[in-house]
Amino acid sequence: MKKLLFVFLSIMLVMGFAVSTATAQSGLFIGFSEADARGYTEARVILDDGEIIDVELIEFNDLAQPKGEEYPLDEFHEAMRELPERFKEANSHEVDAYSGATGTSDSAMEAVKMALDKAEGVTSFDGTFMGKSDVDERGNYGIAWVTVEEGSITDVRLEEVAGDEYKDEDYDWDEFHEAKEVMPGWFEEANDYDVDIYTGATGSAEKWIQAVIRALGKAGMQ
Repeated sequence: MKKLLFVFLSIMLVMGFAVSTATAQSGLFIGFSEADARGYTEARVILDDGEIIDVELIEFNDLAQPKGEEYPLDEFHEAMRELPERFKEANSHEVDAYSGATGTSDSAMEAVKMALDKAEGVTSFDGTFMGKSDVDERGNYGIAWVTVEEGSITDVRLEEVAGDEYKDEDYDWDEFHEAKEVMPGWFEEANDYDVDIYTGATGSAEKWIQAVIRALGKAGMQ
């Protein structure tokens, strides 16, 4: 009997030690949903001893621009106000989707999950992530969608924004279109952002390299 009691107390002591040495996370953790043709969501989650005390959500459109007050969907704005409270109340990324804004809800949950995973020590993520370059003096910038699987770049899509739209086939610069077609393969082959500048499209190539760097940063590869 004494031996069994000793074993029981020893187990409890070990369990108690494990609990006492497991430090709950505190601080700001930033997560991102996967990006698609419509954009992505960023979640800024503040934890205090493992408890969600604040959540800020930012949803970006396909031009990598935050959706502001002018976005014409009431349910979107209602969801962006309501969802942070649901995350805090549940102390989890798993909450009920906001009716009428399912896509927004799903991407917000995905972004909050990444933030909470980071708080638990996860440092790399699979998925498709969007990066945006700095804006140049003409107001143009590059966007990259980079897909990562098990630490490898498996797909890259590139666009350049001029004003509020992509440069399309009407843009009269052959080297731009050639670079846009060729450079994704360079990134994939190198499994890195460090690739050559495409001759004749220096400005666009530099923007895309910067955008890829930032997309890889969201995946934890930078």
